[in-house]
Amino acid sequence: MRSRFWCSALAALALAGCGSSSESAEPYSYASDAPLRARVGEPLNRAGQGVRIYDFSFRGANGVPVEAFLLRPEGRGRRPAAVFLHGSGGTRADMLVPAALLAKRGAVTMTISMPSESPTYRPLVVDARRALDALATLPYVDRGRLGVVGYSLGAQTAAIVAGVDRRPKAVAMLAGRGTERARQLIARSKAKLFFVGASNDERVPERDVVALARAAPGKHEVRWFPSTHQLTVPAFDAAVAWEAGQLGLSRR
Repeated sequence: MRSRFWCSALAALALAGCGSSSESAEPYSYASDAPLRARVGEPLNRAGQGVRIYDFSFRGANGVPVEAFLLRPEGRGRRPAAVFLHGSGGTRADMLVPAALLAKRGAVTMTISMPSESPTYRPLVVDARRALDALATLPYVDRGRLGVVGYSLGAQTAAIVAGVDRRPKAVAMLAGRGTERARQLIARSKAKLFFVGASNDERVPERDVVALARAAPGKHEVRWFPSTHQLTVPAFDAAVAWEAGQLGLSRR
């Protein structure tokens, strides 16, 4: 489910110019050596704004093209990077504003469009992992500092990614339902984990967020906000600040 606030904020931003494995090995494995065919388009905004936004695409699950936005901070040097995952029925535009906020703190970020009508988590998880592959190929990305941020269905996907992929160092999950598969796989995670819940969430009950957090190993942080499922600015800001801190950037 997409956030209306972030869609509105996106409109305002636009006006401003803004290792190889077999399919049978486990449900979320994939051929990591399959060609990504990544394509970086022309910048969508002007230079001098601190962050350049590019149209981006790569080959995801089963070779299907994945549309994305790539946000690169201006300047030199290798930067940490994070993938942003939207909710059910959303697109790459839904998480563009929080991705821009993290990019302004110094991270390379990517938002992707995930399948909206998938009967299983597999294509969502594989597309997220392929997005990490794409980020890792960029010469200005520090492959040792990768993160994932997911909202709603994207949070459930992020929980599974945290359990099956060792590359993400920090995974933030906002308004994520604690499904059986998400709980089962997040228990394997070695990443730092952050959970956001909404006390008035009409779609994801408090018990589901609690169940997902309780399934997570080790120490982790859980924050609650007085919001419906359409999370408000402070909830997203908290996730961005936490992700920045875990990736070695300023939490300001």
